[in-house]
Amino acid sequence: MNFLVKGILTLAAVLAFAGCATPVDRLAEKPYCHKDRGRNAYCTKDAAPSLTRDEEAKQFSSNPEALTVYIVRYWGDGHHPMDISVDGGAAMETVPNSMIRLRMKEGSHRISFSVGGKSFDRTISGMAGEVRLVGITGTDWSWGSSSHVWADDSDDQIKRQARRSRLIKDISLL
Repeated sequence: MNFLVKGILTLAAVLAFAGCATPVDRLAEKPYCHKDRGRNAYCTKDAAPSLTRDEEAKQFSSNPEALTVYIVRYWGDGHHPMDISVDGGAAMETVPNSMIRLRMKEGSHRISFSVGGKSFDRTISGMAGEVRLVGITGTDWSWGSSSHVWADDSDDQIKRQARRSRLIKDISLL
């Protein structure tokens, strides 16, 4: 009997470790779920780019044929999705602790987001081959009050936030 119990426990331990050793598919594109305290707080409706593209995006390299813009949504602004649009175009969903990389024509572009019935706009200008970074920060309180704004952080501060976030959209608007 004792031998049987030891055998079952050994088998259970082997199976548990085998599950932990399953390799992560770095090329899979699947929805990204923002987590809060280890739980999924909100998942994107669309598939996020692969982990390989996420790592490549965090190099913040330029494209000689496009203005590259990173929109970084910081982690501490609640669990709700937020829509962002460029030049009045179709909305792109974001979740906390995520980023969007846009490849755009050079020139000026208006980037907007709305939350709580308020709209926030920022104009980004640049030439092909340049990289611009913008951040969105905010707070949501349990009693229903919220505050969101465009962050006034330096590029280095936004890059630090971006490296901790997940690329959820990689879009060319050329």
